[in-house]
Amino acid sequence: MIVYSNNSSSTGCGTSGNLAQENALGDFIDVIEVPFGQPQNANLLRREPLAGPITNVRTGCHDMGVILGSVNLAACASADATNVFDIGANSHPGGSLADPVFLYTVSEPGVGQAGTNGRWHSATFSWDGKVLILGWEPGGGSEPECQTTDPDVDKSLFFYDAHTGAKLGQWVLPRGQDGIAENCTVHNYNIVPLRNGRYIAVGGHYQAGTWATEFTDPAHPVTIGWSDPPAISPPDLGGAWSSYWYDNFIYESSITEGLNVYRLSGNATGGALRLGHLNPQTQEFSLP
Repeated sequence: MIVYSNNSSSTGCGTSGNLAQENALGDFIDVIEVPFGQPQNANLLRREPLAGPITNVRTGCHDMGVILGSVNLAACASADATNVFDIGANSHPGGSLADPVFLYTVSEPGVGQAGTNGRWHSATFSWDGKVLILGWEPGGGSEPECQTTDPDVDKSLFFYDAHTGAKLGQWVLPRGQDGIAENCTVHNYNIVPLRNGRYIAVGGHYQAGTWATEFTDPAHPVTIGWSDPPAISPPDLGGAWSSYWYDNFIYESSITEGLNVYRLSGNATGGALRLGHLNPQTQEFSLP
């Protein structure tokens, strides 16, 4: 088994108190090999450096997304510069699971840069490997960053060409979360496995609840369903930490409520693949 281990912040990676020095110490991915028969002999294969950051922010990956099959790409949601790697079976440049090869970075004006109170948080791919979907976390998940008056960049999913990093579009949360201290960012999500060529994202966004968005045309994404509960009263940190599509149900992990399960029906998600298991951060196959 190959494990990509990364620290979500380089805070504490050094003792100097110097931001630049601590960033340098934490700016990597550990590639670890674990023998199934002898896990006690796990071995650090390599320490893969990260490109960036562009501005003076803490580095390291928050989360990573991996797609295998015929695509073999990995995306590290890192500070203000998401790193994308070739991890094998591609004609160029020929990386592998054990030795990722850096391809490019993705940056977005206003995301993770100095003074924005957040950084790239999550990364995943469409099941055909053509689109990279990125999200970030302004306010650290505890602040009300999805209010009507907030800028679009604070409440969006972003879509990029997975092979070049070129921006294709973004989806903006259409309902302002204007309750008192209604904590919200566009947070943890996955993509519905469809063979019909449509792209559907399902995500949990704290007190904005669970949202389903079609981005088959990434330049013109469309909301197709949502569950947006009232603000928690009295104010509290809560809401949907993650919402994932799995075998025709949506499983929402709510901080204050526990597990909520939803059914989203209709033509948009018709014919979705049933999976034997799901790891939202490792797409173990790809679709044509």
